[in-house]
Amino acid sequence: MFKFIWNYFKGYVIIKITGFSIERFLNLCLNKDINIFKLEEVNNGVICRINIKDFKELKQISQKTGCKYKIVSKYGMPFFIFKNRKRKMFLIGGILFIFLLYYFSSFIWTIQVIGNNQIDNNIILDFCEKEGLYLGAYKKNIDTKSLQTDLKNNFDVISWVNIKIDGTKATISISENIEKENTIQNNEPCDIIAKETGVITNIVTRTGRPLVKAKDVVEKGDILVSGELFLKDGEEIKGTYNTYSDADIKAKVEKEIKVSVPFEYYVKDYTDNNKTTYNLLAFNKNLNLSINNNVKYENYDTVVSRTQLKLSENFYLPFIIKKTQYKEYIPKKKTYSINEAKLYANKLLNEKIIEEIDFSSDILDKEITYEKIEDKLIATAKLTVIEDIGEKAPITISYQDEGSNIENGTNKITNSQ
Repeated sequence: MFKFIWNYFKGYVIIKITGFSIERFLNLCLNKDINIFKLEEVNNGVICRINIKDFKELKQISQKTGCKYKIVSKYGMPFFIFKNRKRKMFLIGGILFIFLLYYFSSFIWTIQVIGNNQIDNNIILDFCEKEGLYLGAYKKNIDTKSLQTDLKNNFDVISWVNIKIDGTKATISISENIEKENTIQNNEPCDIIAKETGVITNIVTRTGRPLVKAKDVVEKGDILVSGELFLKDGEEIKGTYNTYSDADIKAKVEKEIKVSVPFEYYVKDYTDNNKTTYNLLAFNKNLNLSINNNVKYENYDTVVSRTQLKLSENFYLPFIIKKTQYKEYIPKKKTYSINEAKLYANKLLNEKIIEEIDFSSDILDKEITYEKIEDKLIATAKLTVIEDIGEKAPITISYQDEGSNIENGTNKITNSQ
């Protein structure tokens, strides 16, 4: 796009070359650094484009090769100005337009953030705005390397960031650290506690001291694997130290999930009536482009879309067309039958089960009961689930023996006499 604008600004002509040595003609042009572009072969020659400043060099090449050339058409700003040289206001307007186009291209008019899942876009954009990257920022004043460093230093979740400015568009590409299930690091002493009440079905301990076994009943909050280890001399405990506990602990857990479905509900019956308004957003100003913005519908949905004007994929302009559609509807009351309410309740229960039960869990049994209470149906799903109930927790109580002293997870042993 920019190359086209630059060629148009300098001016170029379309010429047709004929003769028996066209290939030699083109090679001599390349040797003299003559820029020939958009070459097209025709029946009795070739058609190409050449800049005005190079056109005069063709006469000597034509004499050497015996090829002929002629101008097919002329394009560009110099020819346009010559053609309209008597229309001064028109020319002034054209020159002003080019100047404004060049001026606007010196600023950032759109910012895109990609790769972020844990940090909201607005948080990143607010931080960048304080550091100098915002809509309307002058591109030469933006220090992308410094901003990249500041983003990494201020957001622990960001592992890599790259800021690319292309045209009037700034793209902030982010790579985030994998979100961890808990805040316990591998080098921090911890216990594993039960996050649910249930019956242990299987336990595999890698580090730590298991306190439960299969078929044991545990309550929520019980310690399943202790991070306290004993130092023994035979059967005598000489000291203790704390370690990081790691284990896979499965348990059979009973869960109950409820949903409520009212028998009466409303649906939207859309009419053919709709209204559309347009606004122009520019430089933080809102210009109304519609004559009448009044919406007389009692019930309606609003659909808003925004389109930013641009000259190319990365050359955005500071003008946004906001389109607002108002669609009228008539609310109609309907009533579920018992069977319809049960079907809808089952759908809601399944959605809630998918949301609340981890995908790695196994559902052994599911029993659904229904209860009609006044104007609604209560559906209850009782589930028997095999799931991982282990949850890491920092060690807050010391189990040390009289002969040991524990500081910050390290062991200091005092030999007993």
